Amino acid sequence: MKIDIILPYKEVFSSTKASAVSLTVKNSAEFSIYKKQISVYGQMTDSPFDSVKFIGIKTNKFLHLGNNNSIYLNYIKKRESLTKRIVEFHNRPYVFNKAIQLEKKNPITLHFHNDPRTMKGSKTVNERKNIAEKAEAVYFVSHYIKNCFIDGLHKDYNNLHIIPNAIQRNLKQKPNKNKEVLFVGRLVEEKGCHLYVNAIKSIVKRYPDWKFRIIGTERAGQKILTSTYAKNLITDFESLGKNTEYLGFISNEEVSNILKKTSILIVPSIWQEPFALTALEGVCNGAAVIASKVGGMQEMLEDVGMLISDIDAIKLEKSILSLLENENLLNDYHNKSWINYKYNQKDIVKIQDEVRTNIFKKYNY
Repeated sequence: MKIDIILPYKEVFSSTKASAVSLTVKNSAEFSIYKKQISVYGQMTDSPFDSVKFIGIKTNKFLHLGNNNSIYLNYIKKRESLTKRIVEFHNRPYVFNKAIQLEKKNPITLHFHNDPRTMKGSKTVNERKNIAEKAEAVYFVSHYIKNCFIDGLHKDYNNLHIIPNAIQRNLKQKPNKNKEVLFVGRLVEEKGCHLYVNAIKSIVKRYPDWKFRIIGTERAGQKILTSTYAKNLITDFESLGKNTEYLGFISNEEVSNILKKTSILIVPSIWQEPFALTALEGVCNGAAVIASKVGGMQEMLEDVGMLISDIDAIKLEKSILSLLENENLLNDYHNKSWINYKYNQKDIVKIQDEVRTNIFKKYNY
């Protein structure tokens, strides 16, 4: 028996270019009891993660049906035909809908990382009802995303499961923190980095012993900024003082190492974040996290972070200053992150593995 995971076409299953979906799949597979049975399928990459079996798919055939359908249809041609398997789709409900027609014997599941109401194949109530009725399991990264899915559905389904993003904490003790404030994320408007830059304009020179950093570009793996928004943002940021530093895009491992030493992490999103893996990594590494109170992020940070409703630069500035001016309060948030962390991958993957085990039993695998 096997578990085949189908990534969206845009995902790059690589340490240098992975975004949230790829990282979530990789982190989960590493700690699954079914690790040896798992194969991840996605677009070809030169340097895939080596901790999980990955099979690159060319999209030259069936390309007229779109890249995501092409990934799936080429996967069907590539796989062993007689092997019993669960087929798990991530974030592409319209490809899942095609699989309903083609996977006559194999159970299929769908994992939502974003609001289903905005995605092709699950925008309407009838489409989501069809998914709930046809899928062996539907997974959601947060209660917020699940609530988006069941919006308009007037029936309870017992195959809907919350599987939050998770990171295994490998630190044995709370790390010592440097005087560093950090934003990590894509430099696009919805991530709110401009709020961070505007918030610290009056702070940077008042706190010359603190370093203020930004990590990220417009998309994973990008080296040179191209959008007017991102270029102007970094120009403004670097003009604030010598204690600012823009690091561009760096690997996930490098980000993790920096977060171990970061005192304050800023996550000022102005859209409904499904979960926010960056915020989770901050908590995992014992940072004080200041974030907007939106989407699924408030579930994760409810007991550990400083949440801001209707965030703007003025509110963010006050929140940052409240920590810079009060060392006891800052240490309190460090302790909250360290003591109350509850998203270890070893624990979270057990929820999904239990569902998988029940599916295997149902199909006599």
